[in-house]
Amino acid sequence: MFAPRLYFRARPTTTAVLRRCLGSTADAQTLDARLKADLKAAMKAKDKVRLPVIKGILSDILYAEKNPAGGASFSRGSDADVAAIFQRAIRRRNDSIESFVGGGREDLAETERAKLAILQDYLPTQLTVEQIEERANQVIQQLGVTGSKAMGAVMRDIGINPTEAPKAKIAEVVKRLLTSSA
Repeated sequence: MFAPRLYFRARPTTTAVLRRCLGSTADAQTLDARLKADLKAAMKAKDKVRLPVIKGILSDILYAEKNPAGGASFSRGSDADVAAIFQRAIRRRNDSIESFVGGGREDLAETERAKLAILQDYLPTQLTVEQIEERANQVIQQLGVTGSKAMGAVMRDIGINPTEAPKAKIAEVVKRLLTSSA
């Protein structure tokens, strides 16, 4: 029997193809790239605690990317956008822990605490309330404003990266400082 000869034409490898396959060096530093690498490692290690947490976060990221809330644009490569998703997931875990402890389910609260620790590993060290107050006081004195009407200007100039502290926490501190100084 005669076997047909197949000739394969090699395609030249472009930098775009390599970047798509290997990932660019700039993407290697993002939270998203770190999550994907950790997902692969957790799958290989068959880590039953870490794997669902990472899959859940990646699912939240994909959802935010496909369905932007309020017309806000989401960028997978932006650590600030991804950090907001992490902070939302951390808030959900804290609420679950409170509910489980209140309901007398300490075993479920422990599993949630383990998942919470995994999530917190991905974010940089969070600013304390005192550090936020210090920065807010500097901006308030610099702008020379008082009253809650100046909150927008203070929030705009405070310059705290969303990966360092949740915006709600910053807003709460700024509002308290502005109302107490009025």
